[in-house]
Amino acid sequence: MINSEFYKELEKINITLNDIQKEQLEKYYEYLIEYNSHTNVTSITKKEEVYLKHFYDSLTLTTTTNFNNINNMLDIGCGAGFPGLVIKLVFPHIKLT
Repeated sequence: MINSEFYKELEKINITLNDIQKEQLEKYYEYLIEYNSHTNVTSITKKEEVYLKHFYDSLTLTTTTNFNNINNMLDIGCGAGFPGLVIKLVFPHIKLT
């Protein structure tokens, strides 16, 4: 799943990212791959797989919960930051612990 396909799939679940959010996800991907080079946090490292299996999967939670109405979120043991950091990037008003 390349970025344009990722964005189209997000629209199917009523998520539209602005340019800043797109850039933040890209930086998150780059940092994840860099960090993963010395500390194994994920076996999924191909860009299209990270976007599909980590980023998109994290955001599928929005199909069951309205994150616009959530102000605080606790993500216990998220390891590489999934799903908490992805949700935080898309819903920046949430205070993530």
